[in-house]
Amino acid sequence: MTLATIGGLPGGTIGPGGPGPGGIRPPIGEGRPVSGQAPEPSARGIADGSLVEGLVTDKKGDMYQVRIGAQTMSARSTISLFVGQRFRAVWDASTSPPMLRLQQSDMAVLARFAGRDQGVAMALLSRGMQVDDDTVLELRRQWAKSGGDPARLSALAELMARGADMTEHNASILVWYMGLVPEEAARIWKKIRERLRNRKFSSPKELLEALRDDGDEEEKRFLGAHALAGRPARAGIDPAQLFAHTWWPVNKDLGKPLMARVAFSREKLDDRQVWRSRFEFEGHSLGFVEGDVMTNGRALSASIRLDGEKHAECVRDALPKLKEELEGLPLSLQYIGVGVCAHSGAKSEPDKQYGLDMEI
Repeated sequence: MTLATIGGLPGGTIGPGGPGPGGIRPPIGEGRPVSGQAPEPSARGIADGSLVEGLVTDKKGDMYQVRIGAQTMSARSTISLFVGQRFRAVWDASTSPPMLRLQQSDMAVLARFAGRDQGVAMALLSRGMQVDDDTVLELRRQWAKSGGDPARLSALAELMARGADMTEHNASILVWYMGLVPEEAARIWKKIRERLRNRKFSSPKELLEALRDDGDEEEKRFLGAHALAGRPARAGIDPAQLFAHTWWPVNKDLGKPLMARVAFSREKLDDRQVWRSRFEFEGHSLGFVEGDVMTNGRALSASIRLDGEKHAECVRDALPKLKEELEGLPLSLQYIGVGVCAHSGAKSEPDKQYGLDMEI
């Protein structure tokens, strides 16, 4: 058993009032409560008060058609949106149709801008990025160079957040990658696995060259965008706030592909470089699972959090086997722990992951 075989994430974008510590963004399924009490679900299955992200697909007057996860529905918004715009807002199901609400602090920031600049500011704000005149101007300039396509704005903001080149090619492949559903990503990963299955490589560099150069056009586009989405966010930007996360397969069940969403960050801890991967998925039997893996290149620390003490106990029972497998890596396993997600309301052992001994 490894971290990847615990379960799978069907994808999507419905969650609580915000990602928990170390989390990316809760996946599609039941809305997760903002506080300790579960809210009432709406008629379409999105819980009132859930934080949602989605895409505007149509607009008629003050009514919007939006796609949230696999659902397409009508909603109103507390601010003006445009077709093709990605958004993150609180789902208010107390009205009919439901209302997409931004927080008052966000509204105050956006009120400083008008027209398309407000859409640019929202693209920055929804990713936790700095919103000032210079940043809005730079992103608007790059957006205009790409033709002003609304779909490109989100991709350009993702590239800016990572310090990646905001070229037309990068924006184009990232738009495509962000639009993939788990089944499509799993199909492409299957093609890549089958292409490389019987080949032997003398070094990691040779494997990377085969990944990059040998596939068909779809594989090359996928891996190029995958590399962009996997770039760490710039200093000061929380990768949990970004929309483009990498898709990774977690099993080989062709009938029902299981995929995890993973985000990467790089930070300084005790004046040393630390790499972190944050993952989340929805297991068939374990429910929502999130976690972090940290390494400084020599030591390894892992933390897994589940949606309730019962599920956490199931994984604790499997820790000896998981620990045995991780100890087979060329890294010193310093810590591995299992706890309960912050939003579950259950008490859990404190997360010791930040105790990574940088002297190992």
